[in-house]
Amino acid sequence: MAIYTKTGDKGTTGLFDGTRVAKNSERVNTYGTLDELNAHLSVCEKLVRYPETKQILHNLQGLLFRLCAEVATMDQAKLTQYSTLISEEDIKELESIIDRYTQLLPPLTSFIYQGNNLAAAELHVARTVCRRAERKLNGLRQGEPVRPTALAFVNRLSDCIYTLARMEDFMFYVDEVSSKVMAKLDGAVEAASPAKSHTEVGTKPINEEERLRRMAMCLLEGATAKSEAMGVPVVITVVDVHGNPVLTYRMADALLVSTEISAGKAYTAVALKCKTQALKEITQPGADLYQIESMVSRPLVTFGGGFPLTQNGKLIGGLGISGGTVAEDVTIGEYAMDYMEAKYGK
Repeated sequence: MAIYTKTGDKGTTGLFDGTRVAKNSERVNTYGTLDELNAHLSVCEKLVRYPETKQILHNLQGLLFRLCAEVATMDQAKLTQYSTLISEEDIKELESIIDRYTQLLPPLTSFIYQGNNLAAAELHVARTVCRRAERKLNGLRQGEPVRPTALAFVNRLSDCIYTLARMEDFMFYVDEVSSKVMAKLDGAVEAASPAKSHTEVGTKPINEEERLRRMAMCLLEGATAKSEAMGVPVVITVVDVHGNPVLTYRMADALLVSTEISAGKAYTAVALKCKTQALKEITQPGADLYQIESMVSRPLVTFGGGFPLTQNGKLIGGLGISGGTVAEDVTIGEYAMDYMEAKYGK
């Protein structure tokens, strides 16, 4: 079947329901702009580095196909036989993405440049096309009925794309900071360790100890980048399943006491196999674990900042973050865990 039909040679095109309209009509301009936006999102999906963002962009393209079909139809009764309309649940999902990403990002204090790397810059292009599509949709409703849900979806979509662009910029910043931290650590390791031959490196299978060490370095990358972005210097500690230290890193200007507290959080997360923030309620007077600290020889920490580390459902270690407020420590730790799990899984 030929892709060309010649039916549009006289300047008209067919809508989803069979109605023919001028190619420069308000309706065609509107769904054409939404189609343009979808093409931009496809490019962005190929460029972004954050795995969750890739999946979000893939899903958004499917939603835009549905919205294009709606705008390209004058008789919605016919459309609902073949397609699902954009719903309030779709809008809530966009808001959920925005809220979740915003919690992971440093607070905004000023206007930002339009992307510090190619993926973020392309997302900002997509955002501006989305804003244009919203203006087109508002123009269309001046003369024809447009569902308020469709308008709200496009409005929220531009906010979502803006937030995704911020995350890509932040990930770019994380990689830069991580590279600097890793360069310092690699230099220290090389200075302290004898040189290894090429035969020794890369030939051994990765055992559990080596995997934990690599996960610890990944956690360090994520935690230091988030701490830098928040302006909160912390101490990061990773322990193995027996509570023995694997990594301790103190950022400049972190409180001295944070070294012991971060180690305590990491140990507690392993010893009790849970996040330390979950212990606050159950260690209060009258609760199940009240005074548990007095029953063990090694200090336990019963406030947020400690996280158990698992691999394929098996406990292999713990992470401790200390240096900010409890809420700040938890935010940094959660980001580090998300960063690590994106590479190694849960």
